[in-house]
Amino acid sequence: MDTPITPPGGMADRIREIMADKLLIDASPEALGAEDDLVGEHGVDSVRLFDLVVGLEGEFGVQFEDNELVLANFATLAAIAARVSAKQGG
Repeated sequence: MDTPITPPGGMADRIREIMADKLLIDASPEALGAEDDLVGEHGVDSVRLFDLVVGLEGEFGVQFEDNELVLANFATLAAIAARVSAKQGG
């Protein structure tokens, strides 16, 4: 069994805070697991995901291209952190 990818600490914490704020999830930021399915487990819709993308772009100074705006890239904290890290050149 593969071990889930854990995003870097500081980045993961900040992404969790943005997720809790923008996605209006009924969970504390600390309760959001790296592999939680945002749509399936937390009922996040496309409008909230768009708000998240805007928040991530502003916080991390990145720009997501139209072809990157697919659910797989924003389905979990781990996926989001990987995408942001890649955009920052990491």
